Amino acid sequence: MTWGGGLNRYIGDHFGKVIWAQFASNGSINHEWYRSVGSKDDISTYLKANYSVSNRMYAYADIQFRHINYRLDGEDDDLRVLDQSHLYNFLNPKAGLKLLVDHNQQVFGSFGIATREPKRSNFTDASPNQQVVPENLMDAEIGYELTLNSAIFRLNGYYMFYQDQLVLTGEINDVGAAVMMNVPESYRAGIELAFAWQVIPQLEWNFNTTLSQNKILNFTEYVDDWDTGVQRTFDLGNTDLALSPSLIVNHSMVWRPLSDLGLHWDSKYVGRQYIDNTASLDRSIDPYWVNNLSIRWTRKLAEIGEVSIYGQVLNALNESYESNAWVYSYFYGSERGAMTGYYPQAGRHFLVGMRLTF
Repeated sequence: MTWGGGLNRYIGDHFGKVIWAQFASNGSINHEWYRSVGSKDDISTYLKANYSVSNRMYAYADIQFRHINYRLDGEDDDLRVLDQSHLYNFLNPKAGLKLLVDHNQQVFGSFGIATREPKRSNFTDASPNQQVVPENLMDAEIGYELTLNSAIFRLNGYYMFYQDQLVLTGEINDVGAAVMMNVPESYRAGIELAFAWQVIPQLEWNFNTTLSQNKILNFTEYVDDWDTGVQRTFDLGNTDLALSPSLIVNHSMVWRPLSDLGLHWDSKYVGRQYIDNTASLDRSIDPYWVNNLSIRWTRKLAEIGEVSIYGQVLNALNESYESNAWVYSYFYGSERGAMTGYYPQAGRHFLVGMRLTF
């Protein structure tokens, strides 16, 4: 059994100063127009236990208690008064079981509950009448692992059920800024497959993939209407969580023709991601596949240390892709429009370097 804990205090000053203005006012340079202080006291303690039920069965359990005192004092950059305080007490338990079927097979399972407090921006952006509450997660997992002479295979299934997950719904606060809202129920469920295979002594192959569903249950979307000045609402039922691809694939091959020389090929495929929580194809990021190549030569230096020289070709196939995006939807003239911004990633680029260890 292991017992531990921690005591942390975080203090952050947030302020803005006018350092330049095209049209000068009566204010002076470095005039401070807002200031706020955020402080968080985080006290936690935990107890962990591992128990050998038998020669083939192992159990573990842990429980954590967190006490959080969060305070905001002062004004935000839009001059809204932020004075508020929040007290939270969280109890986060987890338990699991592992069974050794034989010398090369094992199965395992676990269940845990975790609760997380809102972050600073959730409080500062919220309207005065909006109550932001913590997110709660229940996670269940079960898996199987097979170990052979030259390969390891693992299959894992998970179900993560959220209560009050904070997401963007399109709602705005009293000054028109987008805010994150608690949605009553959402989940992430999927299967993870991974294997590592030493094909020959000089060649290693690694692969893992995740197939998942990431859903909000009974989602309501809010969209600004420029004609009326009032937001429209749409009950969309079950929709996909934003920026949560249902397919991710990672692949790597390592070839070591010499003991001190390694060549690496790493690739990653990411499926379609929706920019908002409406599962709209018009507001999504296309799937992309990126490949990186690298070479590393390492040599030990007698009585000194080690030298490594490496080179990388990143995005070797010069894929044009975006990894993130944002969208603002609205109605104007009874027609729906959208302002969308994408974050394009670099094309083919290179990196060389040397590392000395001594």
